[in-house]
Order: sequence, then structure tokens, then C-alpha cells
Amino acid sequence: MKILEVYKDVHPRVRGGIERYIYDLSSFLADSGHDVEVLIAGDNCSSTDIEISGFTVRTTPCIGRVMSNPICPELIDSLREIPADLVHFHVPLPSAVISWLMTGRKTPYIVTYHSDIVRQAAFLPFYGPFLRRFLNRAGAVITTSPVYAETSVFLSSLNNITVIPIGTDLNRFKPSDSMETGDYVLFVGRFRKYKGIHVLLEAWKNFPDRRLIMVGGGPLLQDILNAVRTDKLNIEIINDPDDDILVQLYQGAKCLVLPSTLRSEAFGIVQIESMACSTPVISTSIPTGVPWVNADGLSGIVVQPDNPDALADAIERKDDSILHDRLSRGALERVKLLFDSLDLHRRIEILMREVAKGCNNG
Repeated sequence: MKILEVYKDVHPRVRGGIERYIYDLSSFLADSGHDVEVLIAGDNCSSTDIEISGFTVRTTPCIGRVMSNPICPELIDSLREIPADLVHFHVPLPSAVISWLMTGRKTPYIVTYHSDIVRQAAFLPFYGPFLRRFLNRAGAVITTSPVYAETSVFLSSLNNITVIPIGTDLNRFKPSDSMETGDYVLFVGRFRKYKGIHVLLEAWKNFPDRRLIMVGGGPLLQDILNAVRTDKLNIEIINDPDDDILVQLYQGAKCLVLPSTLRSEAFGIVQIESMACSTPVISTSIPTGVPWVNADGLSGIVVQPDNPDALADAIERKDDSILHDRLSRGALERVKLLFDSLDLHRRIEILMREVAKGCNNG
């Protein structure tokens, strides 16, 4: 089957959760014998094809980005002309949604709905009707958690919803052979407002002698550096390490913290990467898949969002070795049960075949 994956970026060009998910899924589908192309926004006004891990990445010219959404004048033509038996869209991506509807193309498609539009909510009165039409016409809409399906105004009324969580490679992310636990707390993610960076920095004022390693980069980097200097915070920043180093950081951490505050954090892929390394998670009770992934008292601790004191208290509780060991075991058991990427990618492949076959039969 010829499959076209559509998003704005892909790993390793961009190191992000959705980008990594698309890379892993495309690699799996290619290894399974499918002809896979990934269509993304280019860095300039030219288009190129790149071979990555058995699949082709095709870029469409991009003249700029508005609130993270790429502006690609040739996207309609690309979506109309690239051969495919099935198209798989990853949203939010308004430019692709509107462009696809304008093509009038009848090729079957599915959608993975990663997140609502939160930061650009003022755009929804215009964009919302297009998104609803797009989702209703899809052969299937995948949501990554039952919680998001229930709480999103764009998903709750659909009758073509399928819940398939995001998984992780348990051969790549796995526990260390060493039984020792590191002396640091770990944060992994883009340095953006919805990640609760300000909450983490405030909480860390309580721990002058503890080490926090923050992995990533992004708009709030300077805010973090200013806080480190002004408040004498014990924080080390590592910018986009390779996979081997990232795994070692997960394995050596006392816990992972994900203090997100907004619905933009729909799932929290870093949680399952950490859990696969048998490292417990401290996350927040935002109404998304985040507290569903990290089950409170089983794989980690869930605290109220926007509450530095609650976050600090949870970090102190991790000093209890009995609690830490129980949560470490629970984290690994939960990720093996629910988030093995091999099993989940197979479910998506089966769904793709069913949608493509159903359209052809119809």
C-alpha cells in the first residue's frame, strides 16, 4: 500500500514528540513492506526529497510560519498530486486541513488528532467549521487517549473515533543494568509556556542542593537562564542530545517531571519514554491524556497544575526509597502493558488497511 503521512516536520529534522512518533510509525510501515512518503513543510521556497530510514520525506515550499502553522503556497498541489492509496494526517495543522478540503480529492484518509488548538484559539471561529468537516469525512480519527476523546469539543460528537495511544520502542528505551538511582530530577521537552516551566522554576527554589537537568530548547530558554542566575538555581541545561544520551539521562534520573498546565500537552510522550526506563513520573492533573498515561500511585505522582508547592512536595516524596521502588516497577509494568510501540503500530496498520479497503469496496 502507498501511504502518505502529512505533518509540518519529522524527526530527526525536528526533535519533538509528534515528529518522533511519525518517524517511528513511518519506519515501521516501511519495514512492513509499504511505500511510505512523509510530506512536510520545507525550510525555504524550494522542495526536496530526502530518504530517511526506508521512507521518503518530501518537502513542500514554505514561505514562513504563523503561530507555528506553516504557510505553503504549493501544499494544495502537493496534496492533490502525490500518489497514495491512503493519506494519514497529523493535526493540529490548519494549513493541511484547509488545503485537503480544497483539493476535492477522494483518496481515503485517516487523522491522528494529537491536540486541540489552544494558543491560537482566536482562530477557531473561522477554522472550526473546516476542521469539523475534515474530521467527519475521515475514514477514522485516532485519538491518543480516551480522556482526550471525551474532553475535546471537536472529538466528543464524532462517530469515527478510535483510541490508539502513542507508544515507545521498548528495545531503545529500557531500564539500566545498574541498580543505582541518580541524584538528579529530569525535565525533557520544549521550553514553552504550556510545559509549566514557570511552575518548575518556582518549585526549584526549594531545592538549592538538588540537581535539575532540563533537556531541550525553545522560547523560554532565556527565562530559565535568568532564573538560574538570579535565584541561584541548581539547573543544568542539555540541548537536544542524541538518543543514546537521552536514554542514559532517563535511566539515571530519580524521576521525570512534566508540570504542564494547558491542553496543548495532550499526551506527554516523554512520560512513556521515562516509564520504559523504569523511571517514575511526576505530572499534572490537566484534563488530557497526561494523568491517564502516568497513573497516580502506580507509575508516578500526579499533582495539581500551576501549583509549585504541590510539585515540590511530590519531588520530596520521591526520597522515600520504598515508594520510589514501587513506582519504578509500576512504571515499567504499565508501559509494557499499554505503550509498546510495536503493538500500537500494528493496530494503526490494520486500521489503514480497513479504511483503504472499505473505501475501495464502497
